Amino acid sequence: MGTGLWMSVAITGATMLILACVGLPFLIAARNGRQLLATGIAAQAVIESMADTGVTINGQPLVSFVLGVRLPGGQVHRVTHRQSLPRLPMGMVVPGAVVPVKVDPQRRDRVRIDWTSWRPAPYGA
Repeated sequence: MGTGLWMSVAITGATMLILACVGLPFLIAARNGRQLLATGIAAQAVIESMADTGVTINGQPLVSFVLGVRLPGGQVHRVTHRQSLPRLPMGMVVPGAVVPVKVDPQRRDRVRIDWTSWRPAPYGA
């Protein structure tokens, strides 16, 4: 085998390693989010504030939310949470809006907005 072939193998291996290191955290976060949506405690949250992070994932902006989460027992706690915002409800998700969330029973600071269960408030409500 020539030096050129070894160099190609080394470059390909290094590229694969870099891609794995960069992509693996995103894959783990997505899996954890799906798991939390499936097993978390259903609750409601009021969006206190939101800010664009400047990051886009699959064409959806990643937003930093400050949420006032109300658990089923009535306790309210504040959580800072980053999650992508689907394009469809983008103009209706504003501070003061109430969104359904799932809360990790072990770590109350881990939440996930359940966009599939969200329904906007009726006009004028």
